[in-house]
Amino acid sequence: MSAVNYADLVARAVRILNSNGIMHKSGHVAARDAEQPHIMWINSRKASRSSVLASDIVRVDLRTGEQVGIGDEPPSEFHIHRGIFNRRPDVGAIVHSHPDYVVALSVADQAIVPVTVDGGFLGGPAPIFDDPGHINTPERGNLLAAKLGDRAAVVLRGHGIAVTGRNVEEALTRIVLAERNAHTQYLALAIGTLHPLSEEEVAAINQTTSSDKALRKAFEYEEETARRAGAFDD
Repeated sequence: MSAVNYADLVARAVRILNSNGIMHKSGHVAARDAEQPHIMWINSRKASRSSVLASDIVRVDLRTGEQVGIGDEPPSEFHIHRGIFNRRPDVGAIVHSHPDYVVALSVADQAIVPVTVDGGFLGGPAPIFDDPGHINTPERGNLLAAKLGDRAAVVLRGHGIAVTGRNVEEALTRIVLAERNAHTQYLALAIGTLHPLSEEEVAAINQTTSSDKALRKAFEYEEETARRAGAFDD
């Protein structure tokens, strides 16, 4: 039995993202099992993102792509997570969703770039997977993972974004920050010339915002806000 209750952790993360508007009727959170690195935990295909339970979280073998144990089947786009996990052993969690401003900018052929402190983790323009279709085969999952490379996030044109992290808390926090950065970028483009952060500014920002203390503060804010909004009442 894993020391971490991954089923509960993933379910809570999905509810937090649904509560704050980052995740709607579709999208998924996946976590790599630290004790069994070939296993990922992910919310199932049918479970509502607003009422998902720990019992709705399923396991997938990253080596074979087969479901482990009983329960509802994984989402059709679990290949996003499998492809990235298999290519990136440093990644412990991935969030895929369809935030409004990220998607809008991608449709307008605007790369998501760091424009505020929130976007510092991106490091520079986020790579774009120039295909809006579902990532529902191993081959497409591998292509997306290759486009991501060693970066923190990859945008899927007209579709959404996949964001990585060392753990669920970091991946969740990063997708929230990516959407906030995209919102600011959208507004700035509407009123003037964009002035992104420089490489030097991004490096300086990340020295403070990437600490465990900063991560914990950001995640606890999202969790507590969702709690006060009733996301965990049942």
